[in-house]
Amino acid sequence: MELRAAGPVAVLRLNKPPVNALDEPALHELTQAVDQVEDDPAIRVVIITSALNGIFCAGGDLKYWPRVYADRAEVVSAAGQCAFGRLERLRKPCIAAIQGHVIGDGLSLALGCDIRLASQAATFRLPEVGYGFIPGWGTIGRLVRAVGTAPAAELLLVGEPISAARAQTIGLVSRVTAPDDLMPAAEILAARLAAQPPLALHYAKAALLGSSAHRSPDQIAWEARCFAAVWGSHEWKQGLHKLLSKSTITEPWK
Repeated sequence: MELRAAGPVAVLRLNKPPVNALDEPALHELTQAVDQVEDDPAIRVVIITSALNGIFCAGGDLKYWPRVYADRAEVVSAAGQCAFGRLERLRKPCIAAIQGHVIGDGLSLALGCDIRLASQAATFRLPEVGYGFIPGWGTIGRLVRAVGTAPAAELLLVGEPISAARAQTIGLVSRVTAPDDLMPAAEILAARLAAQPPLALHYAKAALLGSSAHRSPDQIAWEARCFAAVWGSHEWKQGLHKLLSKSTITEPWK
């Protein structure tokens, strides 16, 4: 993770080649960076983006988690849920500037941000079901709250990528820009947010998250149980072998 602040706006860049797949140390770095933003009174807004071309985040590192926690699904789900939950509870506004592919639980990272901007080249995909498991880091509940049950079901159950234009249509992102305009647009928006009264921003965020946050403990626990039911299964083993033996980035449908 690369956290840099310029005045009241900080930029947090994911930088874990080749695809920003997150292992335990990376999640710890993310949490530390969020805590740093929270604790620095000079920082009013944070932008989360990727330092890697063509990828925002590929979710959990599936070369790491099955090797270290093959029989500990509850540890795997708790690790991501804690890190992304911490991001969601950040008292300061957070903007996701998405310039590439968002895969699997990488979507939960984006959904943990308050506002999501995407370049025209971005795509969004939840391929897990096709590989014998499900997202386990709070993605499903956040996705349903963001876009509703029907679009969430299509993303989750079909598993095909959608384009940035389709993501904007269903409310997954609020704005789509040309690739070169993404960071300038995020920076302009961040400057506007930084000029707002911080206490009002905090309580506006709290009000926005209020009802969903009230339901989230039950939702998170239920997702963790569903995740544990498939983690380590025969289908999971077959799917993991298939997943790691080929590229998983495909062309999006509109």
